[in-house]
Amino acid sequence: MPNANENARILSPDDVVMVLDEALTSEDPYDIIQSNIDVVNALMEGYLKEDEISRRALMSYYADYYLAQVNNGGFSQFVYNCDWDPAVVDLVRKGLAAIAATQHLALFEEGARAVDALGTDRLQEFFDSEYFGENQERDELNAINERFYRLGDSEDLVGLNAAWLKNLPDLCALNEEQLVGEIRRRMEAVPDREARKAAAKENLPPYVKYIDALCDKAGYELDRITAGDPTKDGIKWYFLTDRGLHYMLETEGHATMYEHETDTIVAQIDT
Repeated sequence: MPNANENARILSPDDVVMVLDEALTSEDPYDIIQSNIDVVNALMEGYLKEDEISRRALMSYYADYYLAQVNNGGFSQFVYNCDWDPAVVDLVRKGLAAIAATQHLALFEEGARAVDALGTDRLQEFFDSEYFGENQERDELNAINERFYRLGDSEDLVGLNAAWLKNLPDLCALNEEQLVGEIRRRMEAVPDREARKAAAKENLPPYVKYIDALCDKAGYELDRITAGDPTKDGIKWYFLTDRGLHYMLETEGHATMYEHETDTIVAQIDT
């Protein structure tokens, strides 16, 4: 068991960024970004708080989260899905600045001004809305979308993010066994792990509890929840199991689990 000084070093925003060694040498630039994402997700699932995880790892993580959200549904979807959380917004800003995405950062700041222009009441109305259909707040926030998409030709966020990660002076590239060991070491160093685990279970949002219950009913092992995608039928929550990718939709009184490729119903529960 690491001593207190060792715990302080590894449960710190100054911790090293850790990735798989094969991701570092891969010709696909997204592999190293994905490897960092996998590590951050594993640490969060191990009940580490964000101030106990490498700040640079989180900057890359949230810069990519921003890219994925806007590519999927526009700037408004990013705002909607992160609830314009100040910590997330700050990490996106810092991430874009760190990877030298200066044009994207300027456009992000324009989007932030559009959020501020809505004011507290209209922003809350947007968060309370069904997102699809007639939605003036969504449309105002999406004013930067086309310029964001065009920027991809001159300022590639994936390429910039990957290059920044690869050039970190203390990047820690490990084989799979070593990486799993380092993640486990950090989990075991959390001083109040069991209390955090109990609190997290108690405070799980309803959609997570529904996904857990659906997997139990289907006899599948849940790996992780990957994304929420607003649709006209509600938020489609995607999650990985030991039998591949699935998604869940909530309807009045029910939550239904579907197989991703075929849209076949796997299980259903009352909510």
